[in-house]
Amino acid sequence: MKKFISVATMLLAFVVMASASVEDKFKEANNWYRVGNYEAAIEEYNSILSEGYFSAVLYYNLGNAYFRIDSLGAAILNYERALKLDPTNKDIEYNLEYANSRVQDRINPVPELFISKWANAFMGMFSITQWAVVSIVLVVILSFFLVLFFLSHSYTLRKLSFYFVLGAVLLLSVSIVSASVLNNRAKNVKQAIVTVPAVIMKSSPDENSTEKFIIHEGCKVTVEDSVGNWIKVRIGDGNTGWIENLNITNI
Repeated sequence: MKKFISVATMLLAFVVMASASVEDKFKEANNWYRVGNYEAAIEEYNSILSEGYFSAVLYYNLGNAYFRIDSLGAAILNYERALKLDPTNKDIEYNLEYANSRVQDRINPVPELFISKWANAFMGMFSITQWAVVSIVLVVILSFFLVLFFLSHSYTLRKLSFYFVLGAVLLLSVSIVSASVLNNRAKNVKQAIVTVPAVIMKSSPDENSTEKFIIHEGCKVTVEDSVGNWIKVRIGDGNTGWIENLNITNI
């Protein structure tokens, strides 16, 4: 038992020391940013990421630092990663929108049906984790009113409980579906950002194939297929083409 406590204490101390080290690096990176040494800030932020630590704030600050040195692709990439972790953050949304306005490509997105647009906006109100928390809360509420319904001797209370149960079931279904859809998108829909000044979209995964059009740094693409070092991507207006994978970085 003493040995177990000793090992546990050592592990706890290690975690605390690691956390303190990361916090110190984060503060140092922020200080470099404040004095205008953005390259040093980027190096420190990336050092934290290389140790396996990440957060919306870290990606957001890193995006800001890249934007300051006119590395538009890297800035948008990190804003996208930050927004993925904190989808309701208005500061991230604003900076991402502003950075996207600097992208050279002007792509008209495929028109989205109103119901689809509304559903996506609704599901985007919370992250996957937040929808999961909502579901747990609703399960607790549902359980409470189910117990009240079966144990209460009052007709009025039973009737009221019944309506609350129906409402909780409906809301629980919505939250579970929302979490499932977002989780499925996170796993199966791979999106990336062009991180080179410009890249030519090809008609097939071959250097000698027909050139279709050019996309530029910061352009967001959806990955659809891959053959060797070649990636088939789709841009916002629905057009597709092949590029080498070294030209993009996954969000």
